[in-house]
Amino acid sequence: MSTPPYGEPHRPPQYPPGQPGGYQQPPQGYNPYGQGPGYGYGYAPPGQLAGWPIRVGASLLDSLIQFIPTVTGIIVALVIDGNQEELGAAGGIAMLSGFFVAFLVWVWNRVVQQGRTGQSFGKKVTGLKVVHAETGRLIGIGSTLGREFCSVLFNNICTLNVLWPLWDEKQQTWHDKVVNDVVIRL
Repeated sequence: MSTPPYGEPHRPPQYPPGQPGGYQQPPQGYNPYGQGPGYGYGYAPPGQLAGWPIRVGASLLDSLIQFIPTVTGIIVALVIDGNQEELGAAGGIAMLSGFFVAFLVWVWNRVVQQGRTGQSFGKKVTGLKVVHAETGRLIGIGSTLGREFCSVLFNNICTLNVLWPLWDEKQQTWHDKVVNDVVIRL
């Protein structure tokens, strides 16, 4: 075999498929760069990034299902104790029970459900999902707990966290950035 002139690429000899040295189809899922799925240049998460208005709507729906047991506990407390200046023991227990049930709803909806499926009640209704920004996979219950804790912390410290997706490239809040997730539309 002769060497090609300077500047021309060397081309290996061509063999028919199935012959020694011939072209073989790569196995299903083969990645010549040795990285797992979802990594590398040009990766985009499955689905379109969720905009700010739809994320706010999902959050409001999630807040609504927490609001119901809270208001129920307050109403029951007022019914038990009437229009007194201070709540009695029974009214206090009713009110605390409402707050406790609201907390359990938050844990179940925002941490467990969202950690397992990527969707809280509000996200499911609005067609949104939380996924890892690099892999596109679910972030899990542990990262979801951290995300929700940071959300409560950042939202109480600075309202800017809630508005951050309006100008962020990946439409992330600060708590999204902490756990490296994105919210997508399905």
